[in-house]
Amino acid sequence: LIYVGGSVELRQYWHKYMPKALMLVFVVDASNTPLFPLVKTLLHDLLVADPHLPLMVLANKQDCAGACTITDLHEALSLSEVGDRKMFVIGTYVTKEVEEPSSGVEDALEFIIQTIQTPR
Repeated sequence: LIYVGGSVELRQYWHKYMPKALMLVFVVDASNTPLFPLVKTLLHDLLVADPHLPLMVLANKQDCAGACTITDLHEALSLSEVGDRKMFVIGTYVTKEVEEPSSGVEDALEFIIQTIQTPR
């Protein structure tokens, strides 16, 4: 499992890891809708590298006021245009105050394990 952050400085490394990826887990701040056009472009550029790579989009910060719904994020990122691939879109949030992960985080972990264990 490799985690590469989304800051401008780190984006140059994303394509370096794509050829060996078993799945792309793309985390989006669901409360920052002004960034969605940029996020859409970045995501679609990554997906060109492998048209069948499974995709999981985590709509993070679902606990924040103004966070978009899964349906709105799906539409904003044009996920219906990402090709014929296994895809999951899951709402998540993580807080320091709660010891147990949200059900979305647990679902994401379960889908990741199932997906990478199943041959494409």
